[in-house]
Amino acid sequence: MSSPDRMNPMPSRRRLLSLACAWLLAASTAGCFQPMYAETTPGQGSALAENLSQVEVAFAGGRVGNEVRNDLIFELTGGAGNPVGAPYRLILKVRNSTTEAAVVSPLTGLPEVELVTVDVDWQLFDVGDLKTPLKTGNAFGKASLDSGYQRFARARAIRDAENRSARVAAESIKSQLASFFVTRAPKS
Repeated sequence: MSSPDRMNPMPSRRRLLSLACAWLLAASTAGCFQPMYAETTPGQGSALAENLSQVEVAFAGGRVGNEVRNDLIFELTGGAGNPVGAPYRLILKVRNSTTEAAVVSPLTGLPEVELVTVDVDWQLFDVGDLKTPLKTGNAFGKASLDSGYQRFARARAIRDAENRSARVAAESIKSQLASFFVTRAPKS
């Protein structure tokens, strides 16, 4: 038990020393971190954004493949379009599927909920060597939809879910490419 006269209102020397050490440690590591999209030189833009905008996305087959490609081009270039003569080329292989959930209407026997999946295998190549990929990866997007009793409304709902899934897959590919370019040593 402690009595009120034994409690010292002034912090102990050991406590001050530990706080000072913690502050010095935090201050010494503060300059070690740099945001991914930070400008290296003011006014020049981000090196990562520059690398991402130098990736040409090749044509992908099918409507969903084209949707992934268009979303990815927008993500990588910010809407500037697919670069021509870029030093990197991205090849996409897109698969999509629609599956029924376990919820089936007892009246019609039709599924009430469906799940749309877009799965993309991708390879990044240096344009000088299109045989050996620099990086490969996989991305996927999933979206659910409420199936209706109207055939055309259901078809449109599936199309919208495919578009949402394609957008998610494109954002995932952009994140994977950003990780690759940040950890890769720059070309000299």
